Amino acid sequence: MEALYSNIHYWLVDHPKISQFEWKQGHTFNSSKSFLIISVSVYLYLTHLLLRFPTFIPTLTTTTIRNITAIHSLILCLLSLLMVIASILSVLHQMPPHDWKWIICFPGANHTLPRGPVFFWIYICYLSNILEFIDTLLIVLSSSRSRRLSFLHVYHHTVVPVLGYIGLQFAQSMSSVAVIINASIHVIMYAYYFLSAIGKRPRWKKVVTNCQIVQFMTGFLLSAMMLYYHFTTEFGYTGVRVWCICWVLARCEWEKRRENEKVGEPISERK
Repeated sequence: MEALYSNIHYWLVDHPKISQFEWKQGHTFNSSKSFLIISVSVYLYLTHLLLRFPTFIPTLTTTTIRNITAIHSLILCLLSLLMVIASILSVLHQMPPHDWKWIICFPGANHTLPRGPVFFWIYICYLSNILEFIDTLLIVLSSSRSRRLSFLHVYHHTVVPVLGYIGLQFAQSMSSVAVIINASIHVIMYAYYFLSAIGKRPRWKKVVTNCQIVQFMTGFLLSAMMLYYHFTTEFGYTGVRVWCICWVLARCEWEKRRENEKVGEPISERK
């Protein structure tokens, strides 16, 4: 068992590509502002184009769409599970001894740079957000696109890559715990989508919705803790200014989700 743990730890934390990782804007793969802007712009343009002009949508059989959805969901489910395990191991490895506040608060005054295994997996999460654009394509391709594709879905997939970029560029406090929580929810969510796509729809759909609600509530609680620590220490913590932007964007999504829930729309439908 110890040998297995050592191997896992090496490949997820100690490997040179991971342990020596450093985010450098414009140098790290897909780290430029232009990449983010172009990616999000193309996503929004194609989404609008396919909905406005349905004739551009290729005709695929239900079986084909289900198979693509199953493969896509399985990949993201396993990737999310990998990010959860790797991020937890990385935090425990990179965290200063007995300084549990570090999990949600990266020291300020230029004491924290976006490098090391923790930020490597934040980076992987950022890239996975781009991969999740395929979620929208699958909804558009499905026959029920008019019912399932919502403003909330498009807003979420537009905002999340921006938040990921901010987390890396400014060594945003709470980024590591955000990856762990979000990826954990995605394991459950994409497992549900995978099972549904292969015709074994689980009965625990409500669990997905409840987990998403818990995710937002936990985020608000941890944000309050982070702000308290920031204003009660000498140098504060990193990324608090840009955290305000993140909070506003997340708050908008939370309010929209609550609104959808009140009118009876399932908020777990592919976000």
